[in-house]
Amino acid sequence: MKKKLKELFPEWCSDFTKNQHTLCLTDDLDSLLGCMIEREVKGNEINYFYTFDNLYVADDSNKKKAIGIDLAIHNGMSWCNHVVRINKDDYVNPKTANINALLNVHKGNYFKKYAMSTVLTMWSYYDLPLPKTKEGKMLLLAIDSGFKGHYDNRFKDTHNAYLDIMGFGELIDLLNDYKISDFYNLQKQYDTQANIQLNNEGFLQTTLPLAELQGCFGVPMELPTEQYKLKFQFESHFANTNISKENINNLVSLAVTGKNKVKYTTF
Repeated sequence: MKKKLKELFPEWCSDFTKNQHTLCLTDDLDSLLGCMIEREVKGNEINYFYTFDNLYVADDSNKKKAIGIDLAIHNGMSWCNHVVRINKDDYVNPKTANINALLNVHKGNYFKKYAMSTVLTMWSYYDLPLPKTKEGKMLLLAIDSGFKGHYDNRFKDTHNAYLDIMGFGELIDLLNDYKISDFYNLQKQYDTQANIQLNNEGFLQTTLPLAELQGCFGVPMELPTEQYKLKFQFESHFANTNISKENINNLVSLAVTGKNKVKYTTF
């Protein structure tokens, strides 16, 4: 990641104290691989699972502060890739490690957003070596369909500019060598859009092919084996971008999911 972008990230990102925090997992590959990166780099372990409607915990006696992974929380530490401003002057969580937040993306310049994964942000910030194989590199771009912007002439320049500032010129070359259908086929092959869920006994489960993904990414891929129990319940809301962020009480998380769409959660 180039210095001018890296310097914008919150201070906690550059604190490499081992096992200082816990992690909050959400329900997809972007969050799980992000948690695995955070564990590899800093020794932090998953203790929470967030579904927008509910927050579950494995060890309620663990009082370490949590880092949300791929989570647009209103307060606290998080790695995130979502647009979190509705209007340009909206309050933004100062502890979110989120390119869209750091570069002031909002509904008014929505199509200038960073439209790739949280994982790719973390990979760049931590200066991790890219996977050794082309398939591994393609899978990184396949998370959250992070390849799509390259194949749309309306967004290609913006997409390439983000990859460049993140230090991923090699991935631009890779995108130039393949068709968009190659990435869709890879998503299907590895079931990359499969969800993570709690079963009736409170254990996490998924159809993601974790062993195969581990081989591609070179990062251990596994779900926690602890039993989870409900800690908090929330209310999920969908709205258009005419809503004012300042008028939302008890806000937990918020993401602008389209130029005119917002999803948010409250207590």
